[in-house]
Amino acid sequence: MSIVLILILVISGIVVGFINTLSAGGTVVSIALFLALGLPPSAANATNRVQVLIQSFGATILFRKKKLIEDRKIIELSIPAMIGALAGSLFASLMTQNLFPYFMGTILLIMIILMLYKPKVLFEDNPQKVNKPFTVANYLVFFAIGVYGGFIQVGTGYFLIIASTIMLGYDIIKTSAIKVSVMFLYSIVAMIVFVFEGKIYWEYGLLHSLGGVFGSWIATRFALKNGANFVRWVIIVVIILTALYLFGAIDPKPFFNTLLQN
Repeated sequence: MSIVLILILVISGIVVGFINTLSAGGTVVSIALFLALGLPPSAANATNRVQVLIQSFGATILFRKKKLIEDRKIIELSIPAMIGALAGSLFASLMTQNLFPYFMGTILLIMIILMLYKPKVLFEDNPQKVNKPFTVANYLVFFAIGVYGGFIQVGTGYFLIIASTIMLGYDIIKTSAIKVSVMFLYSIVAMIVFVFEGKIYWEYGLLHSLGGVFGSWIATRFALKNGANFVRWVIIVVIILTALYLFGAIDPKPFFNTLLQN
């Protein structure tokens, strides 16, 4: 493996780790890189899980030290997500590939409106929701997110952000803590399935993860230091870039192809 390739894997991992800790959508970069390296789509999807697992674990540890969310609540939300991830990893997606960009585009539009016109939802906890016990609807939503995340991962963080702010009433910093913690736990289940399938390219995945852990550490420090408004604008920028990717306006794969050829 060349020094250039190692640097590309690590540096792109830093970018992905930063994005995924504060927002979502960094998986787009990972998948594009692995496809440019010649991995089949199924292997790119599987190899990406190494970075997701390790990076979310690192972010979870950092957020947990700040005691932002009770461990009990994280476990309660993670159990249905883990069950869903098992189903999503074993079976086909719930939507066709043709509908995926439109579905995600709608979700992103909702998030942009929330970020720009309802900022109070992101900056403050909603005591009426935060102090309520979790409902069956909450568990079903996190199960559905787990199914989707177990199958494809791209954009899962957006669903976790929406569920944690709108449904559960947490501010955006605590939402980030919930997102990475739940993602870490359900990713364990997905990883087990992909390991048994033998589709993971470990060298690529581990080097990419090395950068991801560092990027996650930077993002967590930035979030805790700069507060909710910083996280809000990171999410808005990433949402716009992800939407442009979904509708074919931008594609990082040619960029990685150029780097790898030089």
